[in-house]
Amino acid sequence: MKSFNDSAQLLLIAGFAIGVGIVVITVMLNNVIYASNMASESSIDTSRYDIANAIQTTTEAYQDAYRYALDGSNNTTDDTQYRKYIESYSRKASQNYAIAGFTFHLQDHDYSEPYFTHNGLAEGKSNWTLVSNVDTAEVFYLTPNTSSMGNESNPLVIEAVNHSGSSLWLMRMYNTSGTINITVIVSSSIPSYRNVTAVTPLEINITGNQINGAGVPSFNYPTSAGQDYSINIYNGNSTGGMCTISGNLTSGHPFTIMRHQVANPTLRMSSGQMSINRTVPIILPGGIS
Repeated sequence: MKSFNDSAQLLLIAGFAIGVGIVVITVMLNNVIYASNMASESSIDTSRYDIANAIQTTTEAYQDAYRYALDGSNNTTDDTQYRKYIESYSRKASQNYAIAGFTFHLQDHDYSEPYFTHNGLAEGKSNWTLVSNVDTAEVFYLTPNTSSMGNESNPLVIEAVNHSGSSLWLMRMYNTSGTINITVIVSSSIPSYRNVTAVTPLEINITGNQINGAGVPSFNYPTSAGQDYSINIYNGNSTGGMCTISGNLTSGHPFTIMRHQVANPTLRMSSGQMSINRTVPIILPGGIS
């Protein structure tokens, strides 16, 4: 009888330990509830939910790692701290998925300068919307890489467009033999031009009316347009570089988008029913998009 009781107690202790472990791991992974935990109770194929959850938690982990390693005082990143964070996440995720019957593996933790495409990769979507339903923009900062900037036939274009599709503001830039040509058009007014020597990175403070820290004639960006608008990017694959924009949406909520780097890790998951191998482009440090 004692042997039976001892065995029962061990089972209870083991069950409690596993339960605590699951709770701790789940909290570290942003309290995401994995659909695979229900697989034994349902005939529904949950593999698509498992990979969707894995992509979401991996994206958040990479963005959190970058923020954790970022030194805001000089805008540099401690690569060692970044890698340690990702490796810790990968171990915890692997342990958590093992409980659900999956193997989980991450490969390639490096990051690089993003293109102005939707996913940050050269082959990403070139014409896309950076942010919608903008009410005010307080900061709009670009650092395009002039060495990768396209020529006149393939310029980088950034445009603010109102709800009816009318252009409120447009900036076009391209590289001509080391000279960066910047054209700004406000509504239907006469275009204004700025030609600057190509340096990398070229720092353009649109709302602050500065290029490389020096004042320039106003870019006339509609920081408060009195109407909701979207910011679109065209030919984003023509240029690499960073972008930061912040302000308020028409909902009243503040927003910030920071596109400093792009990671492109490979995520592998497998179980008795599936095997998935997928690359996941991740904008760092991220924001709404």
